[in-house]
Amino acid sequence: MDAILSRVGDAELRQHCVAAVLDELLQTDKQVKDVVLALERTLKVVQASRNVHKSLILNASDQVQASFRQLGESCNKIGPLLRLLHHNMSAASTSSIQQLPKVTSVVAQVEPKATPTDSASTTTSEYECLSDDSDVVVVTTSKRSKKRKAAVDLSGSARKKILLDDTESVRKQLTVDLRNIRATCKSNYTVGMHKDLSSFLNSIFEKKKFHNYEPRDDPVLAQLLDEMDNRNNGFKESTIQIERRKKIKTWQNKMTALSFASSLDLISLPVTTDPQATDVHKCKENQDIRALSRQCNQVASKLRNDHASVTNKRKKYMKDLVDASIKYFAAVLEISHTENQTNDAIQCMWNFHMVCELVQSTTITRGECVHLEKVLYLLRLVMAKINKVRKRAIKCNIIADVLALFPPSVRPEFKYPPERKKNKKKDKK
Repeated sequence: MDAILSRVGDAELRQHCVAAVLDELLQTDKQVKDVVLALERTLKVVQASRNVHKSLILNASDQVQASFRQLGESCNKIGPLLRLLHHNMSAASTSSIQQLPKVTSVVAQVEPKATPTDSASTTTSEYECLSDDSDVVVVTTSKRSKKRKAAVDLSGSARKKILLDDTESVRKQLTVDLRNIRATCKSNYTVGMHKDLSSFLNSIFEKKKFHNYEPRDDPVLAQLLDEMDNRNNGFKESTIQIERRKKIKTWQNKMTALSFASSLDLISLPVTTDPQATDVHKCKENQDIRALSRQCNQVASKLRNDHASVTNKRKKYMKDLVDASIKYFAAVLEISHTENQTNDAIQCMWNFHMVCELVQSTTITRGECVHLEKVLYLLRLVMAKINKVRKRAIKCNIIADVLALFPPSVRPEFKYPPERKKNKKKDKK
């Protein structure tokens, strides 16, 4: 509508008005199609529920009745709005639009005579206003400048209301979908379910604007993508499967660090293993541990001696160093005698000073936040086993430096484990 205000000529004004209306119609059509898909999905859920529980009467639930009533009221608004929209787009003059509520009330009382009609008039009958609608706003005739201002005001408020309603429905649906997918085990996750979720998410990422909401910053959306990615790996390998995986990865890469949500236990006392950390790399042989330690040091050495830009070094070494550290710390936790690993563990921990130099809280990605949280989780468990690692971590303040990389709003809380007490019986022996 701003474009309309900037034009003066009638031809240009008409052209921009048509373009503005066309844009709104296309956007509305897309949103209505999403509503239809949502209704079809709801119908499938209802039918599946009835098939599972033959005697189930959903209307017996007050909550179901209230929700359905609310849905019906929302859907019932579409018909009158369509008729009013069609009438306003017809060739009727401004004065006839003003008299619309009065005229339609008369038409409803008097049966019209059969008259010849052309193709245009027969088309309009489908959306003709047949009743007095109290929601119709009558706009008086005004000068061109006043018309423009009124059009902008009405368009702005209506668009804001649509964006607000659309945003609320999207966020509610994301919460419901996350709850449902977490309640669905991997073996019961079907291609159809994945397709429905993908269609919904695609509509979110393609939408250009929401009201005070940025999907890329939403932790609920990020967690939903993680759950989909985890269950998607259970499907058979195929060309379509590769495309599914690429699509999820593309969406995940769009998520910002603000969408990160801490998921590992960094505060419990006494320190315990978090059952959510299921991807711990197991290694029981000292030789394997030494190999993992060397891998960490090799990546750190390459990073230290590389004189490229910080951006290039971050791309080349950050992920490799973090992944190697995760594997090494996890391996240390798998052995009972950790005395020989003290120096290597301290060196591996010390390497993260270089990581802190590569990353800033304003540029860190969600994926980097996830991996750094895993490092903090494993390092905390190592501190609980090796007192010297704990003391050195406190002395060099490495934990605080790593935590500072997280944006303040999503920064996890960290508590150092208590100092491990020495076994006096072993010392006497």
